Order: sequence, then structure tokens, then C-alpha cells
Amino acid sequence: MNTKIQILSNVNYPIGEVIKSELLESTKVSIAVAFLRKSGVDQISKALDYALTKNNAKVEIIAGLDFKTTDYKALLALEKIKSEYSGFSYYCFGDKQDNFNDLIFHPKIYLFSNDVQKNTKYTSIIGSSNLTAGGLSSNYEVNVVFREIKPIYFSQLESVYSAIKFTESVFIPSKDYLEKYSNIKNEIDKAGDRIISSKIVKSIEELRREEAQLPGTVPSLKKIIIDIIINKEKEGLKPVPLKIIYEEAEKIVAEKKLIFKMDTFRNSIRGELNKHEIKSKHPDSMSLFIRSTDNKGNYSLSEIGYNYRGR
Repeated sequence: MNTKIQILSNVNYPIGEVIKSELLESTKVSIAVAFLRKSGVDQISKALDYALTKNNAKVEIIAGLDFKTTDYKALLALEKIKSEYSGFSYYCFGDKQDNFNDLIFHPKIYLFSNDVQKNTKYTSIIGSSNLTAGGLSSNYEVNVVFREIKPIYFSQLESVYSAIKFTESVFIPSKDYLEKYSNIKNEIDKAGDRIISSKIVKSIEELRREEAQLPGTVPSLKKIIIDIIINKEKEGLKPVPLKIIYEEAEKIVAEKKLIFKMDTFRNSIRGELNKHEIKSKHPDSMSLFIRSTDNKGNYSLSEIGYNYRGR
């Protein structure tokens, strides 16, 4: 039988034990979870170390930041692992309010494969367990484990994982970002059920602006627009009509299979141009674009726009 399917609830067998076992046998691991805690990272740390040192595995984790639930100590633990092992990488998926797809990040996907063995084995887990101590062992969770020789379910979940990874919302945090995230997380936790103060709100806004400057896996919408304008100017078109920006951006999204709400995509483009226009009064404006004075919707770049290096 090529496929074995198992349903686990942590009560009959902890999913953390399955994850540790798979880490010991894998050369490639991909994990995407809505949030994580250091307690979860600690539970799998020995098996993770084995995969990275003995198997020379490539391991990556995507952690969600919605509602600032993810533990700062967990992110710090991932940063430490990243500094010690060249085969390890991790990413963050920005808060819903930072996205152009109006999605709350809520998946729990674990993918394991070993391309060294003669008969390659593919294991995928999908269910309710986040990478936390409770999710891996003590919570009442429900997860489905697929073990396959021919990667049918694995391939489908890998496609979902890739769609997650290659979106504008994914970024690589810096140490400075992690420190600021920690401060905000502590303030939110202290507030509890009370209304969040204007000071915390301001700090969250500052953190969002910093996120935009961090590298990611795909270009942001504003970076797409900047590149379109630069390329069109090289072709001798200056300023660049909004209609051309629309058409070129839609081509790029289709070619790169980026995730956007296409029914409102042009509105998103116009929103980015207005937000980051040099005369914009938006508090998050980066003053990247210059709108021509002929009122025909033509755009060029400011000096800041030409020198922009964010995602």
C-alpha cells in the first residue's frame, strides 16, 4: 500500500512524537503554523538538531504573527538555531492588517521528506496543532498524518505551503525587529482585556513600517510598481500611465503566481500609489511616487523611490 493515513488526537498518541520521529529521518522539512511558542520549539529541539547535523537537512518554518500571539522567545530560539545551522531558515507571516488578501494566517502544516533513501518517503501532517507544547502533546487536537511513497497528498500540501511562502506578507525578521516585537508583545500581554493604549497602537504602527523594509520571499506591491516604472522609463516612457502600471502588475502577479485579491487588485495598486505619493499625508507614506500635474494619472519616482531597497 502506497499511502497510510492516520488520525491522531494527542489523547491516543501525541503528534509531537510523530514530528520528532519524522525529523530524525528527513532531509527536507517545511512547517507553517499560525503561531508558536518556545515550549513547542524546545519539545522538538533534539530531533531538529539531529536532522540538521546528521541528515544535513534543509528545514524552514513559517510562523504567523496575527494578533501578536506568537511568543517572542520562540522567535528568538529560531534566530539562534538559524545562526548555528546553515540548513535552517525561518520566516514570519505579517498580521492580517498588513496584507492585501484580507486573510488571517491560520494553517498548521508539517511536511517531511527524505531524498537520500532508495525508496523516498513523504510524510505530511495537517490539522489543528500549532508548534506549542500544548499543540504537540497536551491539548485535545485532531491531526491527519499521511505517509506516502508516491506523494499525492504531500504534493497538494506542498503546493499550499509554497503559496503561503511566496506571498508579500512573508518576511525575514531582523534582530532589531524581534526586540521591538518583544516589547510590544509584553505590553499587549500586560494590557490583558483592557483597551490597548495609544502608545501601544503607535508602537504597532512603527513595527509595521519596519516590516515593510525587511526582505521577503517575493516583492511587495509597491516594489512591483517601482520596478515597472523603472523598466518603462528605460524603454523611454516617462511618466508612466496608470493603465500601463495596472497591466504590467497583473502580468507579474500571474507569472509569479503571487497571492492577491484580483477582483480589487487595481484598487490596491491605486491605494499604494496614493499612500506613497510624495504629497500624501498618510502617516505611513514613504514618498516613493510623483503624480504628474496633468491629471492624467501618470507616475514617476521620487529620489526615495529610485533608491528604495525594501521588499
